Amino acid sequence: MSGSSITSETKEASAEYLRLTLSKLSQMDLPVTPVNYTLLYAYVAGKDVKLNTQLDKLFENWNDDYARDLFGQFVCQCDETEYRELREELVMTIAQILGSVIDLAGKAAISNSTLEKHLEQLAVSNKPKDILNIAAEIIADTRNFIEESRQFETNLIESTQEISNLKDELDIARRMATTDSLTGLHNRRGFDEALIKAVENSHRRHDNFCLLILDIDHFKKVNDKHGHLVGDKVLVGISKILQKQMRGKDYLSRYGGEEFAVLLKETPITGAFTVAENLRRVVEKLRLKHVKTGKQLDQVTISIGVASYRKNEEIKEFIQRCDKALYRAKELGRNRTVLAD
Repeated sequence: MSGSSITSETKEASAEYLRLTLSKLSQMDLPVTPVNYTLLYAYVAGKDVKLNTQLDKLFENWNDDYARDLFGQFVCQCDETEYRELREELVMTIAQILGSVIDLAGKAAISNSTLEKHLEQLAVSNKPKDILNIAAEIIADTRNFIEESRQFETNLIESTQEISNLKDELDIARRMATTDSLTGLHNRRGFDEALIKAVENSHRRHDNFCLLILDIDHFKKVNDKHGHLVGDKVLVGISKILQKQMRGKDYLSRYGGEEFAVLLKETPITGAFTVAENLRRVVEKLRLKHVKTGKQLDQVTISIGVASYRKNEEIKEFIQRCDKALYRAKELGRNRTVLAD
């Protein structure tokens, strides 16, 4: 049968033709002989119109002698020895096609103990009826596996999409929970989380990092003189200016009210002081105007406290040292930077 159309089919087509052939043999209660199998396989494959016309007649009243005549006429002429060889090749062909069916189902099906048992039975079986039953069981098990796999894949895709949607929603919720609604900067909660991570990294990698706490000088006067809406505009304007001065690893947040905090990762105290002074000068040069009246507002300045984290220092103590430096900057006349003790 090596010259038949069976070996030239794709795995998918061969598997389907095999299923249809065995189903037809079972419906007609015919033994799985080389003649019967080959004729019905050719029939379901639809390769020869003339043969199919003759088989349609044969199906009405099956006759083994007529079937063998059709086999000889349309497939091959063979003696008893060749017939036995065809019988052996039939078993091998069915086994190969069934192996392809299992391949299509994936490695999980191959490792299935039930299918392995079927294949072992098929390899040693000499009875046509046993071959038919075993093959039918293999196909049924494998098709069930394929359907289950497809359903599993569908469920997996749906679950993955749901997980992705939930992740997106959680990311949005997390950003909202750590973002200041007015300025768009990180809020106090975000700052607290970032500070904890900075301390942990410092313990693990011995990296230096510093903290800046900035406060807008005389901000209460801005609110009292121009109203809170203008005060909010000033906060937003200062936020944008500060944000533009940040480097890649710097973490800027609205600490509370008119205060801002900056975490400077991998930065020594001298570098932190330089950054602070740069921020102070940029704000000092800023000229803000009232949106409605166009009148220039009073000059806005900031005072800054700078502290470098000390090994094994408590976070509360670290913040207090920076806060005290900011307080001293206020006492010394504002619009200046002071290093913590």
